[in-house]
Amino acid sequence: MSGEAAARQVRVKREGNSASAIYDRVRADIMSGRLVPGSPLSQLALAKTHGTSRGPVREALHRLQQDQLITGSANKRFNVAQIELADLESALILQLANVTLAIRVSVPRLGPPSYDALDAAVGRMEAAREGDTAAWEAAYRDFALTICGEAGDQVVALIAGLIDSIQRFRVNLLDRFPRVYAGAEDFRRIALAARDHDSGAAGELFAKFFGRLSSLILAGVAPRHDAVRLR
Repeated sequence: MSGEAAARQVRVKREGNSASAIYDRVRADIMSGRLVPGSPLSQLALAKTHGTSRGPVREALHRLQQDQLITGSANKRFNVAQIELADLESALILQLANVTLAIRVSVPRLGPPSYDALDAAVGRMEAAREGDTAAWEAAYRDFALTICGEAGDQVVALIAGLIDSIQRFRVNLLDRFPRVYAGAEDFRRIALAARDHDSGAAGELFAKFFGRLSSLILAGVAPRHDAVRLR
């Protein structure tokens, strides 16, 4: 490899690392609510903050746009995506449907390491104090991604994105979002069904639980909204 080609390879790798760092930072700021819906994103400011050129910034912003976390216009201005009630209902419906189906596919393929991980997640749910939504949600995320883990990488990535999107709604609608604490009894039963390789029972238990939770969330955020699609 020539010196010029080697230098180009190093530059491409460095820019790729910069793009990933920018993506991770902006995404974390959006998910935590530090960047509220509608906030403008300056390419120049991001480049200065991260000590890089605009190339990695554009790459990171395009990835965030693909995640539907930001929007871009023809003049290359980017803003944090707004949140709409219809989007929340869609995210709940998609999570309900996709996790339920993924459980049916994944459970017959799970083994002892997955069972242990499910039990650990349930234990964390049980340990979470009532009102500690963040701790419960983190345990739920691990549980969901573990029990769906054998459904395929793309399915797991889709489910992770749906879980994140609902977290973003909670952060930005905190004053209206109901307390998302549900103990662990339902998940203990789901984990036991998984150990028995009963994918049908595990999927049905999850669907019943998440259907109730989704109805609670929508009723808290918008009491007058008719959640006909969820029903």
